[in-house]
Amino acid sequence: MDRYQQLRPASIVASITSMPRRWKDAMHVPPQVPLEDIFTESTDKGTIAEHVGAAIAQLEVLREAIRTTSYSVPAPLDSAVAAAVENQGSGPWPDSAVAGRKELERQAEQLLEELNRLTTSDWNKSADAGSTTLTVLALGQGASRVAAERLSIVERLVRQLADDYEPKPPSQDLLAE
Repeated sequence: MDRYQQLRPASIVASITSMPRRWKDAMHVPPQVPLEDIFTESTDKGTIAEHVGAAIAQLEVLREAIRTTSYSVPAPLDSAVAAAVENQGSGPWPDSAVAGRKELERQAEQLLEELNRLTTSDWNKSADAGSTTLTVLALGQGASRVAAERLSIVERLVRQLADDYEPKPPSQDLLAE
């Protein structure tokens, strides 16, 4: 069993509550390093934009799955939900680092609203997700996994790219003027 499968509702809520601050801290760079310049820079671990986009998309999928699974008669979940629980999947890249961070904050706030709406018995409700059944608890654990694992990757990428950053030389067009 991994550490996310051990999380209980209060820990899930605390984890999601801390995410906006943690994502803001993770995407903080020194003044001489424009975040937008490194946001789409490719590395062996992908781009910051790629992981921010995946986190946004997966948290949205999981939030919606939590909402519908907590209904008195839950609707079946699609395979994207089971993949998101395991932090597998991607999403469209945000338009910018600032837009990505703001959307992550919005997703975390909406997810937190959904989690705080749950009653104690809602956490045990389940829905079919293809070849498996997922409880609201498992969906919440998955949301914590996505937010934390993608955050960890983004933190490493920001540090790596900020350390390696070299300003681009001025355009030749600007020098000709």
